[in-house]
Amino acid sequence: MNRTEKQDVIQEMQAVIQNHKTFYFVDFKGLKVKDISQLRDKIRQSSGKMRVVKNTLLKKASTGTGLEGAEKFLEGPTAIAWAQADPIPLAKTLMSFSKDNPNLKIKGAFVEGAVLSTSDVEVLSKLPGINELRAQLIGLLQAPMVRIARVLRAPAQDVAVCISEHGKQSE
Repeated sequence: MNRTEKQDVIQEMQAVIQNHKTFYFVDFKGLKVKDISQLRDKIRQSSGKMRVVKNTLLKKASTGTGLEGAEKFLEGPTAIAWAQADPIPLAKTLMSFSKDNPNLKIKGAFVEGAVLSTSDVEVLSKLPGINELRAQLIGLLQAPMVRIARVLRAPAQDVAVCISEHGKQSE
């Protein structure tokens, strides 16, 4: 890789670092090419991306950005995965893939300015995603209205049942 290619990679990674707030650092040593391709596909499905970058280039790209606290993860073969918006689906994807493929090791993460260890990423992967939280919130907000509708419907329903029973008895 010549100097201009290195500069291009550094600039590209600086743009990625500036435009995203969630990064996961993984060790992929021992994975086969087909496994890495499967991992990339699963990461894309969870609205994320992954790139293998030389540690020295990533360190240079992270200087002057909010990713400076994550240098401790940049040892050995490292791939960086980043989430577009919600960090939880990508954490779930990485954790489930690492359970199926023990050669993939999650070194840590950098989420919204906080440096997370491997165990923190595991805890993060067990949390519900933003869409699941929205569904739970809608369910909580909707529950009282459903109860009120049932209570208001009950007297009319009781009258209809009484009339029906009275009609059956008169036949």
